[in-house]
Amino acid sequence: MAVYHIKRFSDIDFVNIDAAEDFFILPNGEKYQFSDNICHYCWSGGTVLKTVAENGKYVCIFCENQLDWHEFENDFLPPTGDTLKFLLPKSWDKKMFDHWFKEYKEGRLAEEKVRESILNYGKE
Repeated sequence: MAVYHIKRFSDIDFVNIDAAEDFFILPNGEKYQFSDNICHYCWSGGTVLKTVAENGKYVCIFCENQLDWHEFENDFLPPTGDTLKFLLPKSWDKKMFDHWFKEYKEGRLAEEKVRESILNYGKE
């Protein structure tokens, strides 16, 4: 485990770090570590950092957004009624979240049609 003092996230040297163990400290004293979560805006794995503080803050170093958990009701795939959670940009307003979720639902439904087609008819 190593601790790196950085001025900004772009200072992280991805070649020489251990993403599972290393910590990064910004000039304001915030301590970050790589998270196991994915940024659901840019869909990049391995790019989300979380503060070590109890109520951690998330940031995606790929799309450079502060992230927060947002919940949506699953009203389109069985079993419906459960809650879906996504890490999305904090700066979005309700209209942006609704638009993103609408696009997500359409994409997931298209994936389900492909899955059902493969199950019913094999690879096409």
